[in-house]
Amino acid sequence: MDSGVSRTVTIGLGLAAVLVVGVLAVWGLTSGGPPDKPAGLTEIVEPSEIASAVNLDRVGILTSTNFLGHRIYVVHGILKNLSAMPLRSIDVKMNFVDYDGKTIHEEVHTAFDLKQSPLEPGTDYQFELNFENLPKTWNYRVPKVSVVKALY
Repeated sequence: MDSGVSRTVTIGLGLAAVLVVGVLAVWGLTSGGPPDKPAGLTEIVEPSEIASAVNLDRVGILTSTNFLGHRIYVVHGILKNLSAMPLRSIDVKMNFVDYDGKTIHEEVHTAFDLKQSPLEPGTDYQFELNFENLPKTWNYRVPKVSVVKALY
């Protein structure tokens, strides 16, 4: 069957398509992603300032199973805005410990995200963070959770 397109043109079009896909892939992988802190927001990282701005309460853990049969651990708690400013983002650090009390796994996650409407002064927010593949030496207790960063 002859389509009327020469072999050289077909090969050239194929190479051009591969080149375009490669350039897009490199551009997508090397872009810096979203900035750490949007312009115009103030970051709180000092523990004493965080304690006066955010209260972390009723931290607990739930266990469930996903549709593949894998165990999912859900760390939950309540964040309360103690400051006079609306909070835009809150990051928490979780320390999972072994039976001897030594930290074996540590993660920082955003419990309250910039995509949500601001957490107004005096209001509460219940957060949930999911974990699936935790170390086997974990003691299966509630991790040590602390607020490490807040933006307003």
